[in-house]
Amino acid sequence: MKPTILTWLRRPVLPTALAAVLLLPGCGSGLFPEPESSEIPEYQISQAEQAWATPYRLGEEWRFRDAAGYERRYQVKGLADQQLSGMAAGSQRVAYYRQGLSARLERVDSGYVALDRRGQYLASFSLKAAVPKAAEPLTAELTWGPAQLRLPAAAAAQELPADVRLLPTASLGSRVYQNIWEYTSLLTSASRPAAGQLRQLYYSKENGVVRFVEADGTVWDRQ
Repeated sequence: MKPTILTWLRRPVLPTALAAVLLLPGCGSGLFPEPESSEIPEYQISQAEQAWATPYRLGEEWRFRDAAGYERRYQVKGLADQQLSGMAAGSQRVAYYRQGLSARLERVDSGYVALDRRGQYLASFSLKAAVPKAAEPLTAELTWGPAQLRLPAAAAAQELPADVRLLPTASLGSRVYQNIWEYTSLLTSASRPAAGQLRQLYYSKENGVVRFVEADGTVWDRQ
């Protein structure tokens, strides 16, 4: 299938530098000080890195079904493309700007709407450009219900945490996927977990969440 090109909602880009300074003859009194830097660096997400944002298309629905035939639907409700400021250490001065892409998903199936618990069923995605001088790598993060996950956008398979595995091929439900990231142990409490807490989650760079398993063992597969 030919990949779909994303269209992100644009927000006003923050100014990168003072455009001009008025210089008057004999003005050496410090009333018009020179800026600390004539240009603040901006770091952008490359075309290859933007592949991590491919699953998020405005209005698209992700449908999941369990073994009993119940369905859950999540819809991409918002997209944003911003320039995020980074502050210099120990000061209030902006040291750089980095591009950030983000998406918001909401659960929209009838069972969820009837419960009217919107705050419990929000999901979000964010992708932030790398900042070499600040030693900040490319970061991709997913919030899915109560779980907050770092996606391995800048990590090699051998650098993954112990509870994250790369599956070259995986049959999940009625579909077969390539290169799936499996988060194997998301339960963080030794006490009895809430029914909606996540136990496992499976993620594809091309498709987003393709399976999640709740604490009670219920498996939800992407349709």
